Amino acid sequence: MVKKPKIALRRGLAFKMVLYIFVSIMIMFSLIFLYTLKITGEIVKKNLKSNAEYLTTRTVSKIEKVLGSIQSVPDNFALIFQQNGFDNTGMNQLLRMMVENNKEITGACFAFEPYYKSRSEKFYSSFYYRENDKIEFRNLGSEKYDYFYKDWYQIPKELGKSLWSEPYFDAEGSNAVVSTYSVPLYSGINSNKKFVGILTIELSLEWLQQYVNEIKVQETGYGFMISKTGCIVTHPVKDLIMNETIFSIADEQNSTELRKIGRNMIKGETSFAEFEYRDVKTGKLSWIAYAPVTLNAWSLGIVFPVDEFMAEAYHLRMIVIGLGFGGGIILILIIIFISRSITSPLRRLTVATGKFARGEFDVMLPVINSRDEIGRLNSSFHYLQSTLIRTISDLKDTSENLKSSHLKLEEYNRTLEQKVEERTANLKAAQDQLIQSEKMASLGQLTAGIAHEIKNPLNFVNNFSELSIELTGEIIEEIDKLSGNLDPKEMDYLKGILRDIDSNIKKINEHGKRADSIIRGMLLHSRGKSGEMQATDLNVLLAEYVALGYHGLRATDNTFNIKIETDYDPAIGMVNVVPQDISRVFLNLINNACFSTMQKKKEMKDTYFPILRVNTKKIADRITIRIWDNGKGIPQSIQDKIFNPFFTTKPAGSGTGLGLSISYDIIVREHHGELKFESKEGEFAEFIISLPIIS
Repeated sequence: MVKKPKIALRRGLAFKMVLYIFVSIMIMFSLIFLYTLKITGEIVKKNLKSNAEYLTTRTVSKIEKVLGSIQSVPDNFALIFQQNGFDNTGMNQLLRMMVENNKEITGACFAFEPYYKSRSEKFYSSFYYRENDKIEFRNLGSEKYDYFYKDWYQIPKELGKSLWSEPYFDAEGSNAVVSTYSVPLYSGINSNKKFVGILTIELSLEWLQQYVNEIKVQETGYGFMISKTGCIVTHPVKDLIMNETIFSIADEQNSTELRKIGRNMIKGETSFAEFEYRDVKTGKLSWIAYAPVTLNAWSLGIVFPVDEFMAEAYHLRMIVIGLGFGGGIILILIIIFISRSITSPLRRLTVATGKFARGEFDVMLPVINSRDEIGRLNSSFHYLQSTLIRTISDLKDTSENLKSSHLKLEEYNRTLEQKVEERTANLKAAQDQLIQSEKMASLGQLTAGIAHEIKNPLNFVNNFSELSIELTGEIIEEIDKLSGNLDPKEMDYLKGILRDIDSNIKKINEHGKRADSIIRGMLLHSRGKSGEMQATDLNVLLAEYVALGYHGLRATDNTFNIKIETDYDPAIGMVNVVPQDISRVFLNLINNACFSTMQKKKEMKDTYFPILRVNTKKIADRITIRIWDNGKGIPQSIQDKIFNPFFTTKPAGSGTGLGLSISYDIIVREHHGELKFESKEGEFAEFIISLPIIS
């Protein structure tokens, strides 16, 4: 076999020229682009570090200025107390002045040592605090609030110096999240110094939260503070405050770098961490700058969102990419134009000869007037083309004749296959119809035989029950005639028994006639005939057969119980149906539901209680009837078989497999409705009847 020649574009001179020149220039562009990106990123990061350092230092300076002015108040008042003594009146006045004259202070307290004031008075702590713009007083000391063991009392006492406490919720004091600045006080001097107590001020962290929240870094950046133990003191996410530490957040993110930053912050270090982590507030990749607040050993952190700070660099990168892309396109167009002007004659001849090699013998070969090798090659192809065209012209007539014959043969084969398919389909449809007819004929014969066998003993039941009703009446009449000869109590007793017998016989007669009606319907169905449509109250009929199905199963197993939940739509009213056939459908579905729940009850015992739900609903011009049970359900493997005649999952002697088949025929074919089901094996089964409203 001779292979068709192909044009190897990758080996073409023009392609090589374009490729080599373009790749060389693009390598230079790429190096320039990468260098620009590197320099841009470094400049942006350098500016970011500078701005972060300035912002962090400025914010810390302002916070320390506020804290310094606040802690100077108790420092100065401590000197006054130690010089003037610790009398109650003067002390309380000074404490009140501390709170009144300094809005940042939410409370001031002087807590004495145990029994310092009196041998009988262990606790003595004067506490003035701000509440609703008023100055209130409270004695903090009590057995419930033993301040001698609080950190704000014990640590300054033991260390002998003033300091700020960790933030805490002051439930016994100002009822807010606060930090306490404690100053130990002494009486006497030098070696005669004696510890008296602790002078404190409370600083609510609300102003600090507001102040730190005012830090705005681009659109989503923010500031936060941690205490000297790493506890979150201020944060835009309020749920983190006093509930999380920087280390717990690091554990949640599995970030060793964030844990390292937390350690550096509580050590009082200053730095800018460039590593990227997911911020808990925005979820963005972010950086952190941090610096210590030296007065209380806390640390301020500022979160910088990476994408927002690098936006300018990204924008410049996109501009460079755009310029590079546009320049590359312009460059490649120029290269292509130059290469085409050089290789155009050769390219045109290559394309034409390629088509010629693929069988396009009438292709228009280019006119090349040059006298070089390409011109001589072009002349040779012109001669070869004219020779082949004459030869091909002689073969066309024979080819056209063969083609016409071939097309006629293909058309005949196509129509023959179509006819065979149509006849095969008709034959299969007729076969299916014949099988269905045979099935229904067998079903009709069986149903007719069963109905005739039952009808004879049923006639005896009906006839003798009617005769028994008459005889009961005659006996009562005879007893009335003998009323003078019988004791009144005995006569009433006999009449009561006869009335009970009369009532029971009437019920036997009533249900016997109903069974006779059902058998007549079965005979009509088996003969292929339908009963007459009658206006019927479906709600009443359904309720009657729900009770009949339940009590029928109770007759075989008196231990069986089931919870019946009904919801009948009164809007249904009277509907034209064949009542004896519809009632048969109801009875079949109710019996199946009860049987399924009874089987499940036997398996699960007391861990399961059967439930039957029946409801009707009128929707537009249709009526929907739903019968649901929480029994064993229908296995997926048999769901496509349950409407087949004689198919049953019940034990031998418990079912014929005809109930659902007959029900489907009554609903779909006789009443032009729908019968479908939904089920989950082991949990539930629900049959849904949909009937059109026929006027």
